[in-house]
Amino acid sequence: MRNVIRLVICIMISLPLFGCWDRREINDIAIVTGTSFDMIDDKNYKVATQIPLPGEIGSGSQSGGGGTSGGALFYLDAGVGRNVREANANLQKRMSRKLLFGHRRITVFGETLARDGLRKTLDVLTRTREARLTTQIFVAEGEGITVLAAMPQLENLSSEAVREIGVNTFYLTLKDFLLHFQQKGNDPLLPVLSLVENVSPNPELVAEQIAINKIAVFKQDKLEFITNPKQTSAVRWMLEKMKGEPFTIEWKEGENIVVRIKEQTTNISYAIKNNKPEFEIAIEVVGNLIENETELNFEETGILEQVNKRIEEKVEKEIRSLLDETLSKEIDSFGFGWLLRRRERNKWDDEWKDGWRETLPDLKYEVRVSTTVDLTGLVTQGIGIGE
Repeated sequence: MRNVIRLVICIMISLPLFGCWDRREINDIAIVTGTSFDMIDDKNYKVATQIPLPGEIGSGSQSGGGGTSGGALFYLDAGVGRNVREANANLQKRMSRKLLFGHRRITVFGETLARDGLRKTLDVLTRTREARLTTQIFVAEGEGITVLAAMPQLENLSSEAVREIGVNTFYLTLKDFLLHFQQKGNDPLLPVLSLVENVSPNPELVAEQIAINKIAVFKQDKLEFITNPKQTSAVRWMLEKMKGEPFTIEWKEGENIVVRIKEQTTNISYAIKNNKPEFEIAIEVVGNLIENETELNFEETGILEQVNKRIEEKVEKEIRSLLDETLSKEIDSFGFGWLLRRRERNKWDDEWKDGWRETLPDLKYEVRVSTTVDLTGLVTQGIGIGE
């Protein structure tokens, strides 16, 4: 009996020693930090992956990516297939390491794919255990792979540069997009990545950099249009993303006033009149004056009130330029329908739900902006302006 007990104890002690049978060594995997999805034609996808090369990053190399020689900091390659999984499988066939998507930080959709619709691609991003709902997603002007191929000056990887720019300007994750996409009476938005050249007197230092200065407006899962500068500003007002941003008012030709937005809130309410909803968008803004190119003296009575009025007029004009286009195209980017669904569920189900998009072009709304510029800085009059 003692021998049996000893045997059992030996077996139990030895069991933890077999814990490495399914190990995955770091030099056997390729960690993907960024992915882009593009459409080649109606039948084929091009899926690109960016893979850091840790040895080159640690060596302090300053060259870009696209290969494993010459001191490249990352490897960029793409597979082509009839669907995303097939494209990834074709790419894996020429990779010596197993692709690992669990650490993916960003996903970039090409403009053509976004206009065709993201539903099929979103299925891949959410179906497996490797999917990260905190992955930031973007739309690229042109092809998404060109963004991953960019060589930003302040980061080793373009995927990391995109992630940081997204956090600082327009942070939106896969989870956020899916929530808006699934909500009835709400259409999603995505930040747009553009490639712009930096400004330098030395031509050798000029290269394409990544910027976010536009927004992609979707109708369900399809990209409908990309905003212009005024509309982009309007999106930020509507989503309460203007805090800390400078806002320029052209007082007269060649003379501007710049206000930094200190606080900003947006509230959407509605009233039902003649069995139809009418909406009110109330925006409250508090700002500080940070630049004055005019001859205005802010100690004079009424000057601040004039500045506040100019800001209110400009904000209202920007919002109307955006809403007029989205509503005319039957797009509900800011959840007017979703608000009604939550608060007027019976009316929504019985009267508005089925024909909601058709009612959007005739939807009535009011924009009310209240602005307070409460600090003018250390001086109240432009430098060099005398009596």
